[in-house]
Amino acid sequence: MRASMNATILDALKQAVAEGKLLESSLENIELLTGGTQDPVVPAAIEQLVAAGEWAELNNRFFKTLAFGTGGLRGRTIGTVVTEAEQGKGGVNGRPEFPCVGTASMNYFNVGRAMRGLITYVRRFVEAEGTGRKPVIVVGHDTRHFSRDFAEFCARIATDLGCDCALFDGPCSTPEVSFAIRELNADTGVVLTASHNPSHDNGFKAYFNDGAQLIAPHDKAVIAEVNALTTDAYEPLPADQQGTLRILGPEFDAIYIEKLKGIVLRPDVFAKASAKVVYTNLHGTGGRCIVPILKQVGCNVSTVAEQDTLDGRFPTVASPNPENAPALDMAIAQADAEQADLVIATDPDSDRMGIAVRDTATGKMQLLTGNQIGSLLAWYRCMSAIELGIITPQNIDHAVMVKTFVTSPLQDAIASSFGISTVNVLTGFKYIAAKLGKYEQAIPAGLRQGYRSMTEAQTRALRLEHSKYFIFGGEESYGYLAQDFVRD
Repeated sequence: MRASMNATILDALKQAVAEGKLLESSLENIELLTGGTQDPVVPAAIEQLVAAGEWAELNNRFFKTLAFGTGGLRGRTIGTVVTEAEQGKGGVNGRPEFPCVGTASMNYFNVGRAMRGLITYVRRFVEAEGTGRKPVIVVGHDTRHFSRDFAEFCARIATDLGCDCALFDGPCSTPEVSFAIRELNADTGVVLTASHNPSHDNGFKAYFNDGAQLIAPHDKAVIAEVNALTTDAYEPLPADQQGTLRILGPEFDAIYIEKLKGIVLRPDVFAKASAKVVYTNLHGTGGRCIVPILKQVGCNVSTVAEQDTLDGRFPTVASPNPENAPALDMAIAQADAEQADLVIATDPDSDRMGIAVRDTATGKMQLLTGNQIGSLLAWYRCMSAIELGIITPQNIDHAVMVKTFVTSPLQDAIASSFGISTVNVLTGFKYIAAKLGKYEQAIPAGLRQGYRSMTEAQTRALRLEHSKYFIFGGEESYGYLAQDFVRD
């Protein structure tokens, strides 16, 4: 049964349009949503906003339909004005019980449309194989408001519609979801995250079977499927045709961590240095794997206890973005108290990393920019690979760095100084990932069988002989990559 508005409220909305208080598009989208959902919170919230004369809030929520684009969805889960209907009994960390009602908001209506549209395309793609197997979908999420709720909602839709779903048992990083898609040979994946956006936002990011964000032709096809859906109604398949649910927990993290350790070029240096590191996840997902791996490679790690809490309010920072210096203030203060060598901070979905290092000349902690971090990593990776004999005069033409055009040309110069070529791509990690996909496909088919289960050393040898070995890449916006088994 569809939600409905009473005639008095509808008349008030039309009057508001006539008086210039409400946009015509807002009224159209209010009618679209109330006619396309079964959720009783929707008409209740709209009625309460109308009764309070909150026309600006209604316009903010309904001036457009949240469109599924190449980056997925992103919008508010909590309105500037929270209605009694949305507040309900309240939720964890001070959030409302229900997400923000609106066609321009992140809520079950829009998340459901996105998931169903993605599944429709992926099922058609898998059916074209002719194997009769069920599609496999990985679902992960960060620590934001409603992220877990949305993730479980997506997993339920996936299994209802005949897909096998692997759902992380709690908040996880975006890179680990990318890894899981490849490791589990999944057909697609979803991360519920808005990266380092304000706490009231959330988002839906979609990935394809290579572990990278959707690109052509898949992105446009999925967008068309999502945008064609105007209701939240769907019919679950019969029980015997539905998919299964698998939970990914610590045992899967261990697989990921072992794979990550394989990209450390000089493990003896880590062990000998025993660097003192202060790490903060800024209330996000990074502590799940970053702290264990730092300890396993020999670092002496402490964390900022006040920021260890998984809290979508991000209460100790104005912005959970490691690009912003104030986000590292607490970690730097702790590093000074402990005389630590290094501070590492990651954003809520742990795909951006900020750094501060101790200046040996002054004894003070020095913040580094994204370009500085990337340049140091690029230099170290190139230098070490050559010194260790991984890159030789015979194979150096097969080594490559990949970076975005807007990232510092210093990194091109660093690579060139070692005789290594650099490929520049458009802004966005998906374009770096697209290059990695081409390099993988360039390896002869017979040799790349089981590629995803190989060690970093094994794939590196294949790439150096038959294709291009991606030694390092990244963006000036504090994102870096040093291998190809993660594509975001």
